[in-house]
Amino acid sequence: MEAGVDATPIDWDAPWLEPWNVRGRALAGRLYDGVPVCQALNADAAAPVRFVSQALLPPGMAYEQFIFDTGQVPTRENLHDFFNGLVWLHLPQAKRRMNQLQA
Repeated sequence: MEAGVDATPIDWDAPWLEPWNVRGRALAGRLYDGVPVCQALNADAAAPVRFVSQALLPPGMAYEQFIFDTGQVPTRENLHDFFNGLVWLHLPQAKRRMNQLQA
C-alpha cells in the first residue's frame, strides 16, 4: 500500500477513543497529508521505539524478534499498525514487556 493511509474513518469523538484522542488526532493529521505511518508515529518525541517501514524486516525474521533486537517496529501503511503505534506511545512499558516475552 502506498503512503497516505486513509485515516478519514477515524471518529476521534467516539468515547472508546477518548484516551487516544489528543495524540491520535495530531498524528492522524499527518496521515491526511500523505505522510507514511512510520514517519507520522516517529513525529511523537516520546516514542519509546523507532517506527520503520515493513520493508526493513528481513525475510524470515520474526517480527517480535526484530523489535527486540533493534528497538524498531516494522510498520505497514494501514490503520492497524497506526493504532499499534499509538499503543506503543501510550503504554510503552506494557508493549516492551510483551515484546520481551514474545521474542
